[in-house]
Amino acid sequence: MKKLDLKHLNPEQYKAVKTIDKPVLLLAGAGSGKTRVITYRIAHLVSNCKVPANQILALTFTNKSAQEMRTRVQELLPGQAKGLTVTTFHALCVRFLREYIHLIGYQRDFVIFDTASQLSTLKTIYEDEDIDSQTYNLKATFYEIMKAKGKGQGPDYFLNQSFDAFAQVTGKLYREYNRVLKGCNALDFEDILHLTIDLFKRFPKELEPLKRRYTYIMVDEYQDTNRVQYQLIRYLTENTRKLCVVGDDDQSIYGWRGADIRNILDFQEDFPEAEVIKLEQNYRSTHIILEAANNVIANNQQRMSKNLWTRVDEGRLIRWTEEDNPREELEEVVANMNGYKYSAGASWSDFAFLYRSNYQSRVIEEQLRDAGIPYQLIGGTKFFDRKEIQDCLAYMRFLHNPRDEVSLFRIINYPKRDIGKNTVIRLTQKRIELGLSLFEMMEQVDEIEDLKSRAKKSVSAFVSMVHEYRDKLIESPYCDVFQDFFQRVGMKAEIEKTEKVDQIREMKVNNFLEFINTLYHYSERRERQNGSASLSDFLEYVSLFTDTDELDQNSGKVSLLTVHSAKGLEFEYVAVVGLTDGQFPNHKAVQDDSLEEERRLFYVAITRARKMLNLSMPRTRMQYGEWLHNEPSRFIFEISPKLFENPPGEEIDMVQKASQAQNARNDFFSRFREL
Repeated sequence: MKKLDLKHLNPEQYKAVKTIDKPVLLLAGAGSGKTRVITYRIAHLVSNCKVPANQILALTFTNKSAQEMRTRVQELLPGQAKGLTVTTFHALCVRFLREYIHLIGYQRDFVIFDTASQLSTLKTIYEDEDIDSQTYNLKATFYEIMKAKGKGQGPDYFLNQSFDAFAQVTGKLYREYNRVLKGCNALDFEDILHLTIDLFKRFPKELEPLKRRYTYIMVDEYQDTNRVQYQLIRYLTENTRKLCVVGDDDQSIYGWRGADIRNILDFQEDFPEAEVIKLEQNYRSTHIILEAANNVIANNQQRMSKNLWTRVDEGRLIRWTEEDNPREELEEVVANMNGYKYSAGASWSDFAFLYRSNYQSRVIEEQLRDAGIPYQLIGGTKFFDRKEIQDCLAYMRFLHNPRDEVSLFRIINYPKRDIGKNTVIRLTQKRIELGLSLFEMMEQVDEIEDLKSRAKKSVSAFVSMVHEYRDKLIESPYCDVFQDFFQRVGMKAEIEKTEKVDQIREMKVNNFLEFINTLYHYSERRERQNGSASLSDFLEYVSLFTDTDELDQNSGKVSLLTVHSAKGLEFEYVAVVGLTDGQFPNHKAVQDDSLEEERRLFYVAITRARKMLNLSMPRTRMQYGEWLHNEPSRFIFEISPKLFENPPGEEIDMVQKASQAQNARNDFFSRFREL
């Protein structure tokens, strides 16, 4: 076996790859080649140190990152990477749960509910418990429950707050929500991590093999880990302590969803023997862009010092755009983009609009449509969240797991099959009496005396069809089975029949047909990678699908996405729009005095740009029917004026001078008329 050559690494990268006998904290600044270091480190362990690939685990946060890492390792280790685990936290925990979840009363063929199914479950509980959704907002309650789960807090966290009415109701809903999910043999996204830690705590002896499964563990984007992920890493490295975490405290931007910056800042307290290595050489951006980023982030107090530098060209000065209103702001930015595109010979794929909040995308979309520029919106309604796709997935989840009553309720009479509301109510009443699941009751429908024969016939036909296709799933590829099944139930015909608007009908039918294609594409890809593809694998893939998995950076389209979604990505030309105080940083951060995370978010936005950075704002914007005056983001003034083509202060002065000149002209003509 030929040894891996490490001469292409810079001195810090080389040191990070070679230090394998103790914990390592790799402080990797934006664009400093951290993925390169992780993949070379894995290849060095296998090729040069003769470590079996199946003893190495690399963890990251997105499917896209995991796939990129996996591909790079395979290129470095052709034919030698078999058994290597490169995956996301959630995908790893799903593997563990498939092995051990029976210890806490679940079956191994559990399903994972997506957000739509979770909200549907909670909505049903609201109705059953007669909870007023006006007083206790459903989405706010859902957010509180998910946040608590992310921190490892159960219903008692709320129920123990005895003097808080909202907390009491939330605790009761949380407890019932967990009960319903377990009854469906289902988990939600947060359960995947939470229940894995629960297993480690409650069954240490049974889970001991997991602590010995991996000798070398690497964690990417460590600054984004929450306390539950932190606990998982501690369990898995308890015996060997051969851990390498890679992250950048300056890019910690997910505190609102539970990420804990203390995990990286306190790493040396947990691992006193750790080696700290800084990667500060940037391979992405120009010197001017990096200097602007350094200017901004230096204002944060809670950080580990580092200073990005590059051997790349000085680069173009940053462009500051300030116009009267959002439409004029975007017209100017798009004009600048057009000029750059033709002068630099770039593709529209090289361009991105970044913004603080999703609602800002609407006016950008309008401007790009008017200009005839192709674009892709990341973070809108995901493909798998569309109703026509959710209906298909509900059938697939139910046929995979007949205990999934949330999915059953969705499809029991869709497309219509004469199982009306009254029939469902009677089935539900009877199954509660007998202690059966809803589908078990449907299997015994003939025993319900007061149900009409027509209803019994419809229920029996549905039950027979479910049994028939569950049998087919044992014998045939799931993609073939469901292509036939959806034709049998008439999904496409139902869309065509019920959707009255031609354009929407065509779009929904195309989505449905694309979903069928997706079944086959996923199956082919999975078979190439693992030799087999199952329905369980596909449902797991859908449940763990993220916004950025939809991004195609070779699409020939401008990308529109929030700064949060852009993390880990890079573009030749980046336009950060809507940079007004109160929007970026947002009002909440200003009021709560929590500006450091907002500043880190702005730092992330700046460092997405390779060659050209355009920052912009509208002087006025409409809110609740009134035009409001805007001030530039305070972060803009943290960037040295010398880095701008037209520093913000100068533009403001020019506006003031123009206004003064206009006033002087008006005054002159007024006096002239008087004479």
